[in-house]
Amino acid sequence: MLTRWRASNKAFTLLELLIVIGIIAVLAGLIFAVGMRARAKARATSCGNQMRQIGMALGMRSERGVSERWAHSVEKWSTHEPLLLCPAGPQDGMTNYGVNEHLVGRPAQGSDTGAVVLLYESKRAGTIVFGGESDVDERHMGGANYVFLDGHAKWCGEVPEFGG
Repeated sequence: MLTRWRASNKAFTLLELLIVIGIIAVLAGLIFAVGMRARAKARATSCGNQMRQIGMALGMRSERGVSERWAHSVEKWSTHEPLLLCPAGPQDGMTNYGVNEHLVGRPAQGSDTGAVVLLYESKRAGTIVFGGESDVDERHMGGANYVFLDGHAKWCGEVPEFGG
């Protein structure tokens, strides 16, 4: 009689059920962590693309130096309102990107324009932001996006020299 009862019992034991639930929880946690990392990378990429567009608008005028009203001049070129705001940054001002303070009102000099920072992610949000190395906000995976005078945009884990 005992053998017949065991042969017809097809239910899981409590221990088997808890093990399956534990495995599912671990897998869900791994998927969640990978998803969060992918979202952070997507925000960093979106921010870098926005900064490159702003850099192109500023680059058209860089032979005369960067205007003190740079955000207003970029806004004229843009049909996309939040272009001046990083998706991962503070949303309480006109912009949270900053222009290298060494380039304000004077043209960039020197031949290595690929090494001079034009635009960076600023810790401050406001109407018009200027600053230097100490103002960089590393909000994207321990680094920040930069646009250089030659027009290329790049994520860097370390703050490059601003020069000017």
